Amino acid sequence: MQNLVNHIFEDTFVGYWLWDASSNLNSCNPILLNLLAYPEATLNASEVFWYDYLSASDLYAFQNAFEELSQTIEPRNISFKWRLKLPNQEVRYVRAGFRNLLNDFSVEAVVGSFIDITEETLQLLGAQREEKLYQQTSQLGKSGAWEFDLSKNWFYFNHPALKILHQPSARVDWEGLKGIFAQTDDFLSFERNVKALSPSYSTFTLEFEANKSLGTGRWFRIIAELKSATISSTKVFGIIQDITDFKLFDERLNVIFERSTDAHLVFDENGIIDCNAAAVQMLGCDDKATLLRYHPAHFSPDFQPDGITSFEKSKKMDALARQNGYHRFEWLHKRLDGTTFLAEVTLNPIRLNQKDALLVVWHDITERKKAEAKLANTQLLLAETQLLTHSASWVLDLSTHINTYSSAACEIFEIENVSSFPKINPLDWIDESAKAHYQQVLEQAIQTEEEFEIELLINLQNGKKKVIRKIGKPTISESGKVDKIIGAILDITQERKDQEAILIKQEQFASFITNTPAAIAIFDTKLNYIAYSQHWIDSLLIKEQDLVGKNHYEVLPYIPQKWKAINDLCLKGEIHHSESDSFTRTDGKQEWIRWDVRPWYIEAGEIGGIIICIDVITDQVEAQNTLILAKEEAEQAAVAKTQFLSTMSHEIRTPMNAVIGITHLLMQNAREDQAEYLKILKFSAENLLVLINDILDFNKIEAGKITFEEVDFNLKDLLLNIRAALLQKAIDKGIQLKLLMEDDLPEAVKGDSVRIGQILTNLVSNAVKFTDYGRVTISASILKKDADSTTITFEVKDTGIGIPQDKWDSIFDSFTQASSETTRKYGGTGLGLTITKRLLELQGSKIQLESAPGEGSTFYFDLRLKNSSFQFKKRTEPDMTNQKHPSLKGLKLLIADDNRINIIVAQQFFKRWDIESDVAENGILAVQMVQQSDYDMVLMDLQMPEMDGYEATKSIRALSNDRFAQIPIIALTASAMLDIKDKAFSVGMNDYISKPFNPDDLYRKIALYKKENTQEV
Repeated sequence: MQNLVNHIFEDTFVGYWLWDASSNLNSCNPILLNLLAYPEATLNASEVFWYDYLSASDLYAFQNAFEELSQTIEPRNISFKWRLKLPNQEVRYVRAGFRNLLNDFSVEAVVGSFIDITEETLQLLGAQREEKLYQQTSQLGKSGAWEFDLSKNWFYFNHPALKILHQPSARVDWEGLKGIFAQTDDFLSFERNVKALSPSYSTFTLEFEANKSLGTGRWFRIIAELKSATISSTKVFGIIQDITDFKLFDERLNVIFERSTDAHLVFDENGIIDCNAAAVQMLGCDDKATLLRYHPAHFSPDFQPDGITSFEKSKKMDALARQNGYHRFEWLHKRLDGTTFLAEVTLNPIRLNQKDALLVVWHDITERKKAEAKLANTQLLLAETQLLTHSASWVLDLSTHINTYSSAACEIFEIENVSSFPKINPLDWIDESAKAHYQQVLEQAIQTEEEFEIELLINLQNGKKKVIRKIGKPTISESGKVDKIIGAILDITQERKDQEAILIKQEQFASFITNTPAAIAIFDTKLNYIAYSQHWIDSLLIKEQDLVGKNHYEVLPYIPQKWKAINDLCLKGEIHHSESDSFTRTDGKQEWIRWDVRPWYIEAGEIGGIIICIDVITDQVEAQNTLILAKEEAEQAAVAKTQFLSTMSHEIRTPMNAVIGITHLLMQNAREDQAEYLKILKFSAENLLVLINDILDFNKIEAGKITFEEVDFNLKDLLLNIRAALLQKAIDKGIQLKLLMEDDLPEAVKGDSVRIGQILTNLVSNAVKFTDYGRVTISASILKKDADSTTITFEVKDTGIGIPQDKWDSIFDSFTQASSETTRKYGGTGLGLTITKRLLELQGSKIQLESAPGEGSTFYFDLRLKNSSFQFKKRTEPDMTNQKHPSLKGLKLLIADDNRINIIVAQQFFKRWDIESDVAENGILAVQMVQQSDYDMVLMDLQMPEMDGYEATKSIRALSNDRFAQIPIIALTASAMLDIKDKAFSVGMNDYISKPFNPDDLYRKIALYKKENTQEV
């Protein structure tokens, strides 16, 4: 047996181990030593060397088995499969079998065999691992395998594929396969590709949406490849993968990348590889292709805000990102149009297509920076506001009982550093008189969790006292308990001083209101009395003396509803007043008052009530009513006076016309002894006429009835006419009357030619009257001219008696001349210069005088006249200085006048001038006769029965034939009132002549309009 054992131990490939029960030693063959890589030289027969190779669990199992084998008197076989870790750290897998060898009734030995199964075990483990990995991969990758047999037209699916497709059978045909496709076109594409497979087209991939029966929104990917299984059969193998998650991930990635408001870009060493739409918009590019054409450096300015070049700093940022795996920083970027913006940049190093790249995210922080700047400004403003308002914030931590204050509190408590506050107990600041109350308020706030506000007197460390207002609000922790109190403190020391000052002022104001000599009362918004004057009580006959707090409407129940409505409006912010209003007192007397009601304000925009101030003006109203009545009576008297003067003017002038006219007629053929008397009669009549004219004109000016018209007139013709009208008087006195006009003097101007003529006529007439030898010179020159107007200087200079300087002002007074001797010698009313002065002042001018006794006088004034572009026809008046009324034969006139004497006088002159004339005794006849005969002109009296001259003129001008619009109509008026003349022009009359008329003036007017008509014809 020993030989057998030796043979087995030495000549087999199996490693053996033997334990001898009698010697308790173990041995092994070299195969086992080689198998277990154990050096033979170190083998110890008393120890089982391979125990150390077993794991603890395997060793425990073997020891239990060995105990059974060595003690059981029955044959036993026990086998193990062990993983042994050899001393050289190599792992061996062995199959070990053990049995006991018996000798009679005892165990002689235990023998074990060790077979190396490492290779087959590793293969098995690899196969198991691959199978497990395949199962896990299929599960994790949601994929399965399939096979298509071209010869049988059957599809076969493995278990993972069946699980993915929810298919009950592993074998399906084309029709069964069609059910997994949502779109028929996808199925047809798969079928077409499968049937098109060939050695040259051996594989394809298809992604498709699954039928909704397999789940909503599921997507699959099929990969197919053509394989030849045998010579006679060809099969298509492939995998099917559930790519729903990939699709969702891709969609989410697309949302993140493409729809993100941040710019996402991918950089490599060559430039920008990809970007999203936000990057295109952020950099101001038209499209993605435009952006990808540029290098990233193009979108940075040359220098960053810290002064480092963008190129140098970008390299540093990239290095930090690659070193740390991530880097975030701020960067100034430049858009394509050159404008810059600040962004927060995130760099993430990535590998893309086996190359290093950077995933870059830009977040535009322009608005955030603005917000941060605004927040910083707000914080600064808050700090400054606290300093300006003498306020600060505070926090009391109830767990530590430490007070924290803002820096502004240093100024309030007058300490240097805010860090000093935790060392000071807040109660130490508070005056003894307020400590208990403060503690009570604080405890109540903690219990009720409500805000509080308290005013405290505090004692500063420097000995000063202040008044503060402390506001607090409890905050609740997560546990639901008050853990802190936050709030603000305000230094109201000055406010309290101001309030005390205000109280003093209010007392002074109340005293002032009470004693003010005006009826004034102050009310709150409910019309309750706040303050009032004693004069208010006296004026309104209020019996009660203490009105404070009482309602105004209860004190004075008779207040009209309209006044209550006004009070309501004033309580809304309006102001109302009345210069005159009335009410009936409790004693029945009607009082008149002037009142004012307006709101008073507690602060800006907040109305505290109204102030009513009244002034009893009953006496003034009664006096005013008396004055109004007197004024009305005076106005009625003035109207009566005007009517009287107008009537008297007509009544006086009418007989004066007969006197002067007949005097002129008698003087034509008077005897020598009669001529002297007639001259005296003529002189007296003319003086009487001047007196009447001056008085009437002066009355008109004094009554304020003067109006100035603005019409186009020929200035040079006006001056020529004035000279012509007064030339005969100058000739009669043996003096010269000269007219000097500047060459540039405009012909056409706008103004009141009648008033200007009256002014100049007065001045020239006076100059002629007071000049006995020498000359009178009328001159007109331009003082200033612009685009709109021309200022002309008019001057009347004489060589007459002159005026002493002390009389220069008084001669312009009414009814005043230089001396009584002048009045006796030259006559006159003394109204001429007064009228002239007033007319000039009404036109914005002023009469000037230079004179000396015996040297003559110069009267001059400047008058601004508007420029006119009107073109006047050239005309000249007949020169009457050297001839006596040339014949006007061929001229036919119509005289419209109801006064027989006027008609007789006029017709006598007409006979002398060879004028044919007809008479109409009223306006109606005048209108009829003008239509029946072809008259050269009409002399129209203004006051006639049936129809007056105004209406008659309007009727003639309204006739259809053009000759009625052109025929000259000259007004005959016995009134010197200026508005009479204005009205005559307004109805269409060409000119006027006052009665009594001077024969020369009448002839000149007739001759003037005869010549105009002749020129027009």
